[in-house]
Amino acid sequence: MKPKLVIITGLSGSGKSIALRSLEDLGYFCIDNLSPKMIIQILKVIKESNQKIYEKIAISIDIRSIKMGDDYQKSIDILYSELIKLDFKSTTVFLHSSIKILLSRFNATRRLHPLTNKNIDLRTAISSEAEIMQRLKEKSDLIIDTDRLLPLDLKKAIASKISIIKNNKDMLIQLQSFGYKNSIPSESDFVFDVRCLKNPFWNKSLRDLSGKDRKVISFIESDKTSKEMLLSIIRFLNKWIPSFRKSDRNYLTISIGCTGGQHRSVYMTEMVSRHFITKYNILVKHRDIK
Repeated sequence: MKPKLVIITGLSGSGKSIALRSLEDLGYFCIDNLSPKMIIQILKVIKESNQKIYEKIAISIDIRSIKMGDDYQKSIDILYSELIKLDFKSTTVFLHSSIKILLSRFNATRRLHPLTNKNIDLRTAISSEAEIMQRLKEKSDLIIDTDRLLPLDLKKAIASKISIIKNNKDMLIQLQSFGYKNSIPSESDFVFDVRCLKNPFWNKSLRDLSGKDRKVISFIESDKTSKEMLLSIIRFLNKWIPSFRKSDRNYLTISIGCTGGQHRSVYMTEMVSRHFITKYNILVKHRDIK
């Protein structure tokens, strides 16, 4: 059986320590803050030891360990090529938060950002870190936006998404609705815009309901373009999900948006999930539903 490795990375202040603790609770052997070069060395030792304690390993990488190397982009590429040679089943989780939220968190805790000094303010440090960490973000299998997540919510998100992956053929697909007025979810792999459909918001009797309520469903389905949109989304996903599955992707995030994220996107997300629920591991999330 291949050893299972989870790499936790992301921006400072986005919740890496919480994520690592949640994996420890799931029985992972956890190591905090190693550079790519150090990860390769320790994984070689673990591979040779063949001990049961190392069947599930979690390692965090942050900006401090990344900057240990002179050419951090090259070191990241080498790490992922070595993971293939070492035959580890690896998943990389990248935790992301917006500058606004990170500023608030650092100011609240009064902690220093790793890149701040007398010449670099907090905002500049956060922007610089995002640029440096972009290479790891591109290598990640799963991106989690922690802006709206409390520590307990993040622990639950990590547990639900990591524990469902049992073997190389498993794929977890997160289908989520959202409102464009609250921004597009940054972790999205595919984004579908359903704002062209008739909007229940303008019907006062439907305004406080959601896309899961029967009256809203009937209203949306009275517009024949809703069925055409649904079939188009399903056809697209039917064609391309298998390609992602063959490329060893364990996670796929599909976001469907309308203006407020309460009616049309919720309805469409529910309908799409019903189609795929028997084929894949499906996690449904309604980000902006009231």
